[in-house]
Amino acid sequence: MKKILIICLTLVLLTGCTTGAKDTYTKYESRSSEVGFDTLVTFLAYTKTEKEFDAYFETVKQEFIHYNSLFDRYNDYEGINNIKTINDQAGIAPVKVDPEIIEMIEIAKEYSELSNGYFDITLGAVLDIWHEYREEGIVLNSEDEYGKVPTMDMLKEAEQYTGWQFVEIDKEASTVYLNHTRAKLDVGAIAKGYATEKVALRLEKDGIEYAVVSGGGNVRTINTKADGTPWAIGVEKPSLIVKGESLDIFSIPTSTSIVTSGDYQRYYIGPDDVRYSHLIDPHTLMPATNFQSVTIITPDSGAADALSTAVYMMSYDEAQEFIKKFNDAHPDQKIDAVWVLEGDEPKDWQHVDGFSLTMTETLKQYSKLNKQ
Repeated sequence: MKKILIICLTLVLLTGCTTGAKDTYTKYESRSSEVGFDTLVTFLAYTKTEKEFDAYFETVKQEFIHYNSLFDRYNDYEGINNIKTINDQAGIAPVKVDPEIIEMIEIAKEYSELSNGYFDITLGAVLDIWHEYREEGIVLNSEDEYGKVPTMDMLKEAEQYTGWQFVEIDKEASTVYLNHTRAKLDVGAIAKGYATEKVALRLEKDGIEYAVVSGGGNVRTINTKADGTPWAIGVEKPSLIVKGESLDIFSIPTSTSIVTSGDYQRYYIGPDDVRYSHLIDPHTLMPATNFQSVTIITPDSGAADALSTAVYMMSYDEAQEFIKKFNDAHPDQKIDAVWVLEGDEPKDWQHVDGFSLTMTETLKQYSKLNKQ
């Protein structure tokens, strides 16, 4: 599941540094599209030497390659049992896996239960149908034809094979077993966030002090810039035409994660010019249409990834209730959110360039839009 959020590079340049910070640290930046997850990884950091930065960036690349091999559901890797292996062995046999796969699945189950099933990695059988129709629809759209839409009967039939009752985990044996041949896991809504968090934790352990890791838009900051000022992270305008423009910019003075779910990147046009995105509501089995995008800001990137999907599925009132309940129960892992709609409604939301947005109250202190 592709999440789009940009680092506003014009705003993360080293400016206003103290003399000591200037003398000690230099800003470096590198990107790679060869680390898996079908995405571009960006790494930006302040280090004392370029050699030091290059060593950290090598760690970033190798760690993302490692996690991609574990969480890939489409490709096999020699000597590795991954999500594809688990799906291939559904109804046949338990699969011995790396403990981090089990950890990620258990975290996903927790978020599924907390979100009343709005986030659900067991929805694979349904998502496979939508993936097939979306791929065909994109081709048809390129030929000026409408894409097709799966029938509800087809989706309901597949839904029979979704749910946590089909997932059996044996932590002592380090195995995962899907107990029906039609059951499938799809971890696209958490895998990149989980991996990004793990990469950031590894970098922190290795001694990096000031950095940003962006795994395909799953942004994780490490502390501040070298001069002590916050990193500036932009929430992208969810436009089908204009790319790379920000609706708002957030400057948060602590390590944090920012992830956006939106309907404007992976979609196709069906009959009557209806847009069908890749964000499928587990309760309706259809693409969610409440918002153009929802951004979650919270310390852990895996949580931000999963919960941006969950909150995107919810109505605004449901989301408000969920966030309050979540924050009351997780005081050290509180989440904030930004909701974006196209147009100038509701009237009590802020309006920017043809879009309306609102955010949780505690986030406003970091918002450029709210300081203007």
